[in-house]
Amino acid sequence: MSASPQAFSLPGGAVTVVLIHGFTGSPSELQLLAEALNSEGYGVEVPLLMGHGTNLNELMGVHPQQWIDPLDALITRLLSEGQKVVVGGLSLGSILSLQLALRYPQIKALLLYSPPVRSGDPRRFLAPVLIQFTQSLPKPASDFFDPIAAERLWSYDRYPVATSARVLDLISRTRRQLHQVQQPLLAIASRRDKVISHSGIELLMRTVQSSPRELHWLERSSHSITVDAEWTAVRDLSLEFLRKIFSTSI
Repeated sequence: MSASPQAFSLPGGAVTVVLIHGFTGSPSELQLLAEALNSEGYGVEVPLLMGHGTNLNELMGVHPQQWIDPLDALITRLLSEGQKVVVGGLSLGSILSLQLALRYPQIKALLLYSPPVRSGDPRRFLAPVLIQFTQSLPKPASDFFDPIAAERLWSYDRYPVATSARVLDLISRTRRQLHQVQQPLLAIASRRDKVISHSGIELLMRTVQSSPRELHWLERSSHSITVDAEWTAVRDLSLEFLRKIFSTSI
């Protein structure tokens, strides 16, 4: 892996987009998107979630609140500085984005990439049992459409079972809270994604109270849509949506 797992910030104008990476991933999976947003004048913050970017053992004992607390601090700081804040994320990052939207009505919009409102991995049903037998499981083989997509990523190659179970609990809690989400919302997902379920995306779109809310399906991407073959479509759809939300110049 040649990509860096480190957090990064890109200064911009009056609007800051906070982008949150996925479970076992790193900020590298959002690098291309962050740079594209920044080139249009948006400030971008891409934090590194606790337990990530080092080694898998560091992720074993982490609880979701240890991700939420630093994100709370980041949002609070940006708001105190007078920034208009947009929050987005890939996979788990989109679930954490929804949690932030519930906690901060001041957030102007949500950008949800491959949101796992319901998991497509059948092993999720075995998580409580697997904890008793193993600490980690191998990830499925990558299914990137773009052969160089893997070079853009830094991630662990295994899932920590106990932390995965906690993530599933967080997703379940978020699913029950969807009706409270009111911020404008953009969701983008791939029809070929084996990690999420289509029914979860449909549940998201019919349950949130967001206006406007948009859903776009991709056809030639894996779960990591921000680095795969159609990442430029993700970029263009995101920028178009933000232009609708912020009709004045930034």
